[in-house]
Amino acid sequence: MFNSYYIISEFNSKIQLILKKNSKIHVIYRPKINEYNDQILKRIIKTNIYNRIYLANKKNTCPIHGLTGIYTSAFNKKIVIPTYFKGKSVVGSAHSIKEIIQKIRVKCNIIFLSPILKSKKNNIKPFGIIKFLLISKHFNKVTLVPLGGIYNPIILKNYGIKNFVSIKFFEKYNKRRFI
Repeated sequence: MFNSYYIISEFNSKIQLILKKNSKIHVIYRPKINEYNDQILKRIIKTNIYNRIYLANKKNTCPIHGLTGIYTSAFNKKIVIPTYFKGKSVVGSAHSIKEIIQKIRVKCNIIFLSPILKSKKNNIKPFGIIKFLLISKHFNKVTLVPLGGIYNPIILKNYGIKNFVSIKFFEKYNKRRFI
């Protein structure tokens, strides 16, 4: 069984339906700049009550009951974990080994490594599954999760990878229950 993470920047009826159909999806709520809204976050928590919900590390974040932890993107170089998130799970993303080390220093226990596979949106050379597995063995104290270009998670399962992160996969395949 996969542990899947769905990065969302908005919450609408389509996303709500995806979360209701697939009760095994953990959510990373990464609102667009200056669009953070407590009410939206509370609706996400209410819709996705059985799973983990992480909030992107924004300046105006506040504690809400039901959050699993905080998410720091690879572009967030000055990571400051607010005191009310101390003791909660810290998830981060990275695009290089240097960034993985930075995330480990701030106590991230789950790190999304991107890009793993070629995607239409990104022109960056992907790591590939084999290199991802080698990097994962080197950083065995944290959980590395593949992100980027994952349109068919079954490929990952064939390599023994049990986690993945996506944005587009869930939107593209929302007509059926996957996980």
